[in-house]
Amino acid sequence: MTRPTNVLALCTCALIAPGAAGTAGALTREAALAETSVYRIGYPVEVSIAAGRGLGGAEDPFAANATAAKHYALGRLSYELAYVMPDRRTVYSGIDETNGAMFRFVADAGGDLGAGELFVAKLTQAAEKGAATSTFKIEWISLGHATDDEVDGFIARGLTFSDMFDAVDPANDACAGGYAAIDTVYGPECLKLRTGNRLGMAAGEIAKAASRLETARYAALMGATSELRKMEGITFDAKRSKLYVAISDLGKGMAGASTLAGAADDINLEANKCGAVMQLSVGADMVTTDMAFLVAGGPFSEGATENACAVDNISWPDNIAMGFNDDTLLISEDTNYHQNDALWAYDLDAGGLTRLLTTPYGSEVTSPYYYKTFDDSFDYLVTVVQHPYGESDRDRALSPDDARAYVGYVAIPAKVQGGDRVSFTPVPVPASDAEKRMVRFTDRMELNGTEVALAGYQTLLRSGDSYGNAVFGRAVARDGTPLPDYAGSDLPGGISTSPDHTTLHRTGAGELYLITQFEEELGTMYVASLAGDAVSGTLVVTGLKPVDLSATYGGFDFCAGMATPWGSHLAGEERDLDARRFETEGGVDADFDKYLAYFGYADR
Repeated sequence: MTRPTNVLALCTCALIAPGAAGTAGALTREAALAETSVYRIGYPVEVSIAAGRGLGGAEDPFAANATAAKHYALGRLSYELAYVMPDRRTVYSGIDETNGAMFRFVADAGGDLGAGELFVAKLTQAAEKGAATSTFKIEWISLGHATDDEVDGFIARGLTFSDMFDAVDPANDACAGGYAAIDTVYGPECLKLRTGNRLGMAAGEIAKAASRLETARYAALMGATSELRKMEGITFDAKRSKLYVAISDLGKGMAGASTLAGAADDINLEANKCGAVMQLSVGADMVTTDMAFLVAGGPFSEGATENACAVDNISWPDNIAMGFNDDTLLISEDTNYHQNDALWAYDLDAGGLTRLLTTPYGSEVTSPYYYKTFDDSFDYLVTVVQHPYGESDRDRALSPDDARAYVGYVAIPAKVQGGDRVSFTPVPVPASDAEKRMVRFTDRMELNGTEVALAGYQTLLRSGDSYGNAVFGRAVARDGTPLPDYAGSDLPGGISTSPDHTTLHRTGAGELYLITQFEEELGTMYVASLAGDAVSGTLVVTGLKPVDLSATYGGFDFCAGMATPWGSHLAGEERDLDARRFETEGGVDADFDKYLAYFGYADR
């Protein structure tokens, strides 16, 4: 995912609920930093909804029915998401950055991500270097077992990068003897693990700490392939026993060797700036053994000012999900190479792409998810339109409303079964200025030979919508105080235009809820209560509250997520920050300072 920074100054404070403005009690930077650590960000965050409790009263600053937990045991990464497999124990994840690796976590117990063993992939390319496509063999390297509590304890002790690693700078693109050459999301480095430190830790304890606090670096030291260029969405196809993984851009580490001698060069393909979706074979034990191309984007037109990637093919695939029947893969885009990003349906039998949705100028499509069990009469396809006019065409916004993000859905007036035949009337490429400003979804589908009319995209929430004292997308501090002056917000009033993932929930008591996370340095989540119309399938918001994230030390840059098999919302913190640089530069980082606003720090 990508998020623009302070993209527009068009909106006014009219978006703020009357009487809601205020600031948290001011702390010095040092006092705020003492409340957290750079090692507190970069993990999956799980939010659970308790049935029968509701959002709470007007006096409650947070949703009374929502609790949050941060899962340190999965390791610290720049998560797009952590994807839980049907066995409720296996979790696949990657790094949403250049030179990332692929990880697999196996929990000790189903439905509990608080303890388990972490593995990282080692890829072997079958084709010669520079090939346009290839198959890959996958081997898995264990990074050891850990628990949330153990890792929490390491952080609480004040562990630093230098407590885990010795580091020297490369000389003439090579490492000195005794130092391993790695090239990860942090760039080329020469490192070795310490065998002791100032805290009295032994070698084994240091290795365990490094495996979870410096997961990308530790994985590379253990022999991982660290060359993937922005590993994005992940989903599982039970019919074919395939795991699908979106790769934004087959470039940089995927298309050439590191400049650092001795660093791995496991992936070396012809560059493809339009990206690809890969397919991985999955065994009965939920372990992937090989990887191949499913669909590649392009061709790419160098020098094109608009639509540099072919408009009838994918460009920078992002979130992916199984949808409709067992033969449809949903692929969303986050790209500057299509002027209007699209949501695609890929026919896994026939191999064709159909454009289902297009978004306004400068926005991306996030959070496509198909819900078959949310309602007894309707299926729901939920999709978010993030930061309109934010990544490109910023000068085309005509009013404050143009910049506000959309969280919405399409009600499918049928209960589609896995073996049903489904096809869609494609949405044309937007041609007119009016079409390029709209959220456009196909108006009909065909189900087993019968045409089904669709009511189109229905908006549930937009950035700045108010319900009681809550404002959708507004940053809040640890005590629930609104932060209208939050420095990282896209809109005045501390309001974000970057909702990145939404999940629908129905509790055992029949209550309907929506959980939405925002991609800001000060990560924010909101719970909305919903009411549904049994005849039309229409959903409406009836209440809104932020999620209390104090137990997780707040959040940072929430990216993609999923509804877990046991019904919770699982989010990924997209950025983990470079703790080595943070240490050498005296703990100064502008993005981290935005996060510190959660604890009451404001640089005025």
